[in-house]
Amino acid sequence: MPNQQHEQPLDGFSQLRMAIVADIKRHVASLHQNGIEFYGYAVLPPDYYTAFDPTTIAVAFNCESDIDDSNRGQSYYRYSVDEWQNYVHDGFNAVNRELKVLLTANKSSDDDSIDDTFVNSVYQAALDAMQALRKDGTFDGVPYLVIWLSDSGDSILNRSAKLLNSTEVYAEFASEFGE
Repeated sequence: MPNQQHEQPLDGFSQLRMAIVADIKRHVASLHQNGIEFYGYAVLPPDYYTAFDPTTIAVAFNCESDIDDSNRGQSYYRYSVDEWQNYVHDGFNAVNRELKVLLTANKSSDDDSIDDTFVNSVYQAALDAMQALRKDGTFDGVPYLVIWLSDSGDSILNRSAKLLNSTEVYAEFASEFGE
């Protein structure tokens, strides 16, 4: 698991951040054009420790209608991306190209390992991109945003939930997933 401390990102990640902004902005616009209203949106960065292809990114979104009536009042089903219905793996070509370039440049040639600083830099680029998208209005009307890693205790989950959401939404999230 990556170091839980907030490290200084590596150089070269501004292109990744810009690619994330562009690809997600395009994806969200297509959702709106198709009349899809969603309350939650998550970036799923690569899991560099278990992923088959650590140079791809995915996103997930959830609509109110996706929550089963019997689970509507439960924060877990609202905020756990693992329970969401809509996962998108395609359409993030610019991000995936940047991830491949960065991974190739930062992989240890000795043992093919990936440094925690690299992983944290990828997560920080995703968080910076989501903050920029929140600020520019891309996510107006979307109350819940998060950087999500399934079955992970990585600090990016909590940090992103805290920075990307209102105090009220974060409090609900934290009541279910801890601070």
